Amino acid sequence: MVEKSGMIPTILLTGFLGAGKTTLLNRLIGFYQSQRTVLLINEFGKVGIDGEILVKGNYEKVELNKGSLFCICVRTDFIFAVEKIATRMKPDLLIIEATGLADTSEMEKMLALPNLKDYIELQACLCLVDCLNFLKIKDNLKAPASQVRSADLVLVNKADLVSEQQVAEVVDAVRAMNPTVEVIITQFADFPLEKMSKLRHPDTAASGTPGEGRPDPAISVTLEKTGTFTRANWEKFRETVDSKVMRLKGFVSIENQVYFIDATAESWSMINVNKGNALLNRFVLIGQDIDEDEIEQRFLELVG
Repeated sequence: MVEKSGMIPTILLTGFLGAGKTTLLNRLIGFYQSQRTVLLINEFGKVGIDGEILVKGNYEKVELNKGSLFCICVRTDFIFAVEKIATRMKPDLLIIEATGLADTSEMEKMLALPNLKDYIELQACLCLVDCLNFLKIKDNLKAPASQVRSADLVLVNKADLVSEQQVAEVVDAVRAMNPTVEVIITQFADFPLEKMSKLRHPDTAASGTPGEGRPDPAISVTLEKTGTFTRANWEKFRETVDSKVMRLKGFVSIENQVYFIDATAESWSMINVNKGNALLNRFVLIGQDIDEDEIEQRFLELVG
């Protein structure tokens, strides 16, 4: 990457819920191991999950866990965090992982504010698109289109999970939103990271005042409790939320075994992990038209 003198080269990592941002972030951590890096992670929930599943590396981590960047308090926290990183931490590289519901244009506007633009050089917007979900959400939600339109490189990810015809349809949809962007079809967000040095985000991309846009309607529910599910009770809980989930991510204890749960509207995965607390339950659920009190009550009832 070519950077302006005295400014911090910054990568903005975007993509809708479940597209594979954390997987890509882990790849970037390894690729930029020789640089002193700060990761700024915006979680859509009250607890940080992504920060717990990052690989070790030469980086410091700053997390924002209050929710959508459209909330005034979180926009203020984001701006303050970037300013602190720029003026106090002074890394060689800043990587910002946005929540999947973030409007990229809003983030660009914040990074272009007078107190930040003299420090931050936005050099690349990377966008991940999930082949499983993109065609279903692109016309109903604002965030996916914003993320694609602002991207300098789009990874059409999880291509191994759908047909070649569906991959082609996703690529066509992406090109309709951003005709000039480079598109790479990927599995597990794997692409030649040497391409990063050739990316250059337009200086004129940001315009307007932050906060003009409106977020996609979604509710984030953070669930935490010590205890363990029986397998039958976990299936009951899953049945309660299955039709409402846009994203569910975190750790759950089932019969004293801890699993990492990674779910979207189209897929669920569970990986047995070695965690110190076998009674750990901590995850974030994101959805539309959900009753937070009902889900929390059901969760508390079913965890033993």
